[in-house]
Amino acid sequence: MRKQKYPIEEKKNIILNYLKKNPKATYKDIRKATKLHPERIFKSLKYAFEEAGINSPRTFDVKNREERRKIIADYIRKHTKAGIIDIRRDLKTNLSNSFKNIQEAYQYAGVNYPREEIIMLKNRLKKEKINLILKIVRENPLITLSDISIKTRINPYKLFKDSKELYRKAEIDKISGHDKRTLRKRIEIINFIKKNPLSTQREINNNCKTHVQTLFNKGIFEAYKKAEVNFPFERLKLYGVGLEKIRKRAKIFEEDIAIKLSGYGKVNRLVKTKRGFVDVILERKDKKIIIEIKDYKDKEISITQAMQLNKYLEDCKCNLGFLICHNKPKKDRFLIGKNTIFILEKEELNKIPDLIDGSVV
Repeated sequence: MRKQKYPIEEKKNIILNYLKKNPKATYKDIRKATKLHPERIFKSLKYAFEEAGINSPRTFDVKNREERRKIIADYIRKHTKAGIIDIRRDLKTNLSNSFKNIQEAYQYAGVNYPREEIIMLKNRLKKEKINLILKIVRENPLITLSDISIKTRINPYKLFKDSKELYRKAEIDKISGHDKRTLRKRIEIINFIKKNPLSTQREINNNCKTHVQTLFNKGIFEAYKKAEVNFPFERLKLYGVGLEKIRKRAKIFEEDIAIKLSGYGKVNRLVKTKRGFVDVILERKDKKIIIEIKDYKDKEISITQAMQLNKYLEDCKCNLGFLICHNKPKKDRFLIGKNTIFILEKEELNKIPDLIDGSVV
């Protein structure tokens, strides 16, 4: 198949239009997208960018060797662990055109070459490596073999048969992986309490990504004791008072919703099931509807509450339920097996009759 030929002006317009849409295009990008040779139409890409009215993403001026060396040296001073690949990627230049090797580039920049340290570490004697690892394990029995490898740049498995041999030679009792994780989490919690002596259980769990109540036999009280910080009992009293206010507010909210629901059918409050108490069972036209009322102010209804309601639906052998709240989430409908759950705000109670009568229960 013969290639389609374009007049020179049309070729120029094709490249210019491509550059306007792709202002960071490279020569290869242009060739691949347009099947044209920019250098045959423009003196260079520099002129193509100028004619397109676009600031060039890079300079097209040819630099001499010394200018390239200075650019590379400046880059190394800013990125003291840069390698050949980093330099090629970020500067779009080949280091070998300016320096014999990466060590010479670092020397020119007046920066210590970081890999010299690695070479020295690799050249250590076997006995020296073993003694270093044993010393680290004795100082920190909770350290993992992976952490040892990162810290020392030594593979412990090349020096010891397994972790048992390592701990035996270190003359300390071996700690299992599970116990290590548990102890590390305890230490993390204790350090967090020391820095935040008024922390609540929720704050500790959120920040340490754990459950303080499962890591200490006496929960948060033991954690505070281990941290040698007095537990803020005064805060606990205030929390208890606040909790009582929340309970009263929730009770009022539930009663208010129950009264409004009574306009749509018979309301049964706090009905016991196999797995808890249902807030409301609404009977309407020979149908039983399970309704949960949530007085959440600071958090949204989540899948957890929907799954709990689904359990009540299974216990009561119903397949339609409602969650009533102050602010519903974006996902306000759940289909779980044969069961359907709607989430409504308190102002949307008038939708319930239509949803019930229009649903297959």
